[in-house]
Amino acid sequence: NPVHIPANGTFVSTTKLTKNTAELASIVSVINEGTKLQDFRIIQNVYDNAGKSIATASINNLSLRPMETKEFETQLMVSNPNLWSVDNPYLHKMVTTITVGNQIVDSYETNFGIRTLRFDANEGFFLNGKHLKIKGTNNHQDHGGVGTAMPDALQYFRIKTLKSFGSNAYRCSHNPPTPELLDACDRLGMVVIDETRLMGITHTQLGELKQMMLRDRNHPSIISWSIANEEWGVEGDIIGARMATTMQDYAKTIDTTRGITAGISGSWDHGIATAVDVVGYNYIKHGGKETTD
Repeated sequence: NPVHIPANGTFVSTTKLTKNTAELASIVSVINEGTKLQDFRIIQNVYDNAGKSIATASINNLSLRPMETKEFETQLMVSNPNLWSVDNPYLHKMVTTITVGNQIVDSYETNFGIRTLRFDANEGFFLNGKHLKIKGTNNHQDHGGVGTAMPDALQYFRIKTLKSFGSNAYRCSHNPPTPELLDACDRLGMVVIDETRLMGITHTQLGELKQMMLRDRNHPSIISWSIANEEWGVEGDIIGARMATTMQDYAKTIDTTRGITAGISGSWDHGIATAVDVVGYNYIKHGGKETTD
């Protein structure tokens, strides 16, 4: 239908948790690709993993001009929510419906988890208000004997195997992963650092960062966005710091719920490290003795 939600056009986040309720914010992008002004309505329903509706919201009397796109926000309250965590990876689903008159013209499903994140410089990482020590690994997408075109079942095998080792975190090294990997992390309970491939502030580089974030931002497993990995040419100087600041500021126009990080290979007290929310300490110390910890 000319009036519809574009791909990756929804974003659900948990804005507040209390003892018995969760406050959700939902942003919905709608486009009118028709040739005339169109009136419409947005209806949103949240379902638990048994398919029961547990929250609903609507926005009435909306309109879009031809070829116009707008974002609309709703607030929803969930009573006695089941929270997503590494030990209880509980998923919800939001169904967003667009109606014109009394006719449904588009329906869009969004899987998400109810949870909160917080990084504290002195106390570490908190998931749902509880301290969680991050114990993880860097992982490339290829798998022995298969290459990078992996069957979906292998994604689940890998995450299950890592969890059996005591791992609870997965860093995507060094590019956005296939969505099926993130689905496995959502369903099995593994937190994720999602990493873009190229650091930079051109339209192309920021555009790649944006596409990664729009595609992946509803995955509850993702706890931070990584904007760089071992950018040895700039990571320790003012240029790198300025680039990281620009990328971080840009990322926060898309998602403010997660921290921004970067894999830094030695310049840990200047350059990029002075700009990002969460400093990533890699294993190389440039200009000095290499370490392997």
